[in-house]
Amino acid sequence: MFNVLKTVLSILAGLSLVACYCPRNKIQAYGECKFQITCFGTIREVRLPEKCIESTNGPVDVNVNLNDAVERFDNNIDTNFLSTITSLKISAKWKEASLAILQYTSRLKSLILVDIGLEHLSNSPFFYLSRLEDLNLSYNNLTDIQELFHFEIHPNKLNRLWLAHNALQYIPALTFEALSSLTELDLSYNHISDLTEEPFFNLTKLEILRLNNNRIKDLNGAVNSLQTLKHLYLRGNQIQNIDDESLKTIEHLETFDISENNLEKIKPVVFLRHWNHFGNYSRCKIILSENQISHVPNATSIEISSRYVANLDERAIDIHTEIDLSKNTIESVEYNAFQSLIRVEYLDLSENKIKDFVVNSKELVYIKYLNLSSNHISHLYFESFSKMDNLQNLDLSNNRLDFIPAMTFYRNSNLKVVNMTKNALEKLDSIQIVMFHPQGGVLDLSNNTISELKVPFGEGIRLTTLILRSNNISNPSLIDLRLQTDLKVLDMSINKIEKLNISSLLLPISLENLDLSFNKINEIGPSSFHRLERLKFLRLGHNQLTHFQYGGFHALGSLYYLDLSYNRIISLDSKLLTELKSLQILSVRSNDMYYLGYKAWYGHKVTLLVYIDNNKLTCQWLAKALQDYNNKFSKMRPVVLVPTRALNSVDGIPCIVPNENIIADTDNEMADERLLIITQKILEAIREENNNLRLIINHNAIRENEISTKKQHLLHRVSSV
Repeated sequence: MFNVLKTVLSILAGLSLVACYCPRNKIQAYGECKFQITCFGTIREVRLPEKCIESTNGPVDVNVNLNDAVERFDNNIDTNFLSTITSLKISAKWKEASLAILQYTSRLKSLILVDIGLEHLSNSPFFYLSRLEDLNLSYNNLTDIQELFHFEIHPNKLNRLWLAHNALQYIPALTFEALSSLTELDLSYNHISDLTEEPFFNLTKLEILRLNNNRIKDLNGAVNSLQTLKHLYLRGNQIQNIDDESLKTIEHLETFDISENNLEKIKPVVFLRHWNHFGNYSRCKIILSENQISHVPNATSIEISSRYVANLDERAIDIHTEIDLSKNTIESVEYNAFQSLIRVEYLDLSENKIKDFVVNSKELVYIKYLNLSSNHISHLYFESFSKMDNLQNLDLSNNRLDFIPAMTFYRNSNLKVVNMTKNALEKLDSIQIVMFHPQGGVLDLSNNTISELKVPFGEGIRLTTLILRSNNISNPSLIDLRLQTDLKVLDMSINKIEKLNISSLLLPISLENLDLSFNKINEIGPSSFHRLERLKFLRLGHNQLTHFQYGGFHALGSLYYLDLSYNRIISLDSKLLTELKSLQILSVRSNDMYYLGYKAWYGHKVTLLVYIDNNKLTCQWLAKALQDYNNKFSKMRPVVLVPTRALNSVDGIPCIVPNENIIADTDNEMADERLLIITQKILEAIREENNNLRLIINHNAIRENEISTKKQHLLHRVSSV
């Protein structure tokens, strides 16, 4: 009996194992003869429709993911099914493999063997894969690939090969000899240091070559034969010099990334692009950042003449160039340094040691993005910017500017963002920008020491956002922006403002968003915001406010959001905020508030969310406020950012239980709020009826006047007869 049971258990175990190879619920069809299949351990027990197996040239797509593959998963497999696989991804932990299964996958187009621990592949495993187009062997430990790429049929179809993140140190000359169809090769993140054998000589169709993050010191002519190459990535090597022959190939490139190397000098020819190799629209990227370049020389007559011939080309090639020279040690940029370039749109010279930026702006007429941040610039020159008609983003942050010279940006009328943060600006009677982009502009002057700013008439047209955060503003009336009728957002947070009165804020009526948080404001006088009838967002958080005066928020009938959080307001009566007719969000968080009278909000026209986190409001008050809101007696709804399940809470809002140390709610006039609400509604109805009656009376009076006039006119005509 025991032996019989053992046999049955063995059979059941075998069935379980078979069933788990390629479970049916992991076989998904997404079209006719198109399948996505996931298997475990090995590939077995998969049955496809006969028409898909027998089709030799039809559109059959079978994508298989083999997870946790066993070491010899090629035993007892269905070769008929293997011949239908078009894409195979294997995950396993192998140091060595022969991949004999691949001899049956004649239709395979894509093979992924990523991060499976491979150190060695034997017996030319890809020999029979005549249709293979993509091969990914990245994230393994391969050290020798010399004998890997042999194929039964020549030429083969291998188009893209990824060998990134392996342990390759040396590439023999004939390694890629059979891969003449290759268009993309990725050898990044290896240990390659020597290219003297020119292993790429036969890759006549190669367009993308990634050699970044290796140990290459010299190209040694390795790319000279790559006449079709468009994108070359050499970032993170140890290259000190680029030989002249290699430079001829670099002229053809759309992307040339040699950042994070050891270059100390650059030749002007490195900027030259040979237009015959570009299509009707090309975006060229020349990335030289994170080297040790100290000087950018003038273009020579050879580069200049080549550039002007390109401009006269009948095909009118549309080339857009991006130059990145950031994070070097550049001290000087010569006047005609960019004269050989065609249509420069992006230039990054940030994090260098430039003291003066004096260049021929005629050669930068198309530039849209210019980054000069984190240099030593103390003076700006009109000549350097005068022809930059298309400049949109200008970054001058973290320099040594203490003023803006006259007319510096008078001809730059398409500026979208100007960043002048972290300079030494103190008093400005002009921003020297006449006009911003038609869509509006942003001027960031934060983190200076500005105490005075006046923008005169005729400047700052279309300026929509001004940032004055973290300056030295104590008297806000010295910030005169009354003439900036397009300004919508103003940030004066983190300054030293203490008081506001009727003459403090010389701001335009167009303003919609004002940030005065993180100041030292302890007093807001009547009509302090009287000019700001369109203001929708007002931030007064993180100040020293303790109370408000009547009329403090006069004219703010359009205000939608008011932030009073993190002040010292222990008591607040809604009567002081009755002029805020459109208010929908009020934050009084973290004030240690024990009293919030909301009687004046009974007649509020819209729902008002009041954030009351971290205060000392009683549970009795909270329950009453929520009850009045739920019963539609009040439009005020108490809320918190983070609900709680604490014992002392109502509807997830924390509160405190009154005791001798808590000041009780003293609003005894609210004894019969329901009666008050009904009375208010009756009065409103009477007022509305009176208005209607007045209109009727006026209408009748006008009608009677018209009839009287007609009668008089008729009598006049009769008397005349």
